[in-house]
Amino acid sequence: MRKIIVIGECTLDLIFPENSDCDSLDVEAAPGGRLLNAAAMLGKEGRNVCYVSECGRDRCGDMLVSFLERNGVKTDSVDRFSDGITPLNLRFMPEDEILCSRTYPKERFDVVWPRIDQDDIVVFGTYFSLDPRVRPQLLELLQHAIERKAIVIYVPGLTPEPKTGITKLMPDILENLEMASVVLTRSNDISLIFNETESERAYERHIRFYCNSYINVDFKGETLELYHRDVKCRKKCTGLSDILKTNAGVIAGTVAAIDDCGLLKENMQAIDAASIEKISGIIGSYAMETKSIG
Repeated sequence: MRKIIVIGECTLDLIFPENSDCDSLDVEAAPGGRLLNAAAMLGKEGRNVCYVSECGRDRCGDMLVSFLERNGVKTDSVDRFSDGITPLNLRFMPEDEILCSRTYPKERFDVVWPRIDQDDIVVFGTYFSLDPRVRPQLLELLQHAIERKAIVIYVPGLTPEPKTGITKLMPDILENLEMASVVLTRSNDISLIFNETESERAYERHIRFYCNSYINVDFKGETLELYHRDVKCRKKCTGLSDILKTNAGVIAGTVAAIDDCGLLKENMQAIDAASIEKISGIIGSYAMETKSIG
């Protein structure tokens, strides 16, 4: 069984429902981040999943590590630091406005590298992959994955939006694109990063030069869009109301599709229209998945 290595942040979400007030707060706590939740989805299915991250030696960190382990995810590569606290996201519904609380130690991402072999699947991305305190160590791990001929999935994202302007981040984003076997975005990502409103234009103008395989989820249009060279596929996906679960589901579905279709590093470039149609069906089923994880 090939390994799935997911590299991302460990955060706890505090979710404030619509019309909350200070007199009667009905706040829900849940594991945060699409990468972490995608890892849990895949681990729950019995796939060989390892999460690479960091969190504090505190109650919140304990909850997140326990959540991953309950769902069958290996946590040997989750660094537990004492000089800082586990990150928190405050999410305000229904707009899903996010406020972030981060208190990290100065030395970061001191993780134990997982073993990576040919055709293993490595997933990374979000602003975590651009954070200057994480990036040097992360790049070493990604270069190692490429040398080992792993399939690399890049999930761009600027939530929380960085204080640094997008122009300063673009060299790192382009470097990430160049390392990727597959790029996976949301429509708001391509708007923020590439100033594009259509996924096909984003693919042709900004992504295809670096990576041939591209997947985008459009929440407003309830559409999953896949591109590989000159092959295009659009799949209607209804009921994408749970943004976090759908984001995680699309990532998990992409990994599952690569795994279940037997795609290897050496044959990724030879995907045909029939394969794209099959892959879109698998990803769509995960995107619309309503089962809870926990």
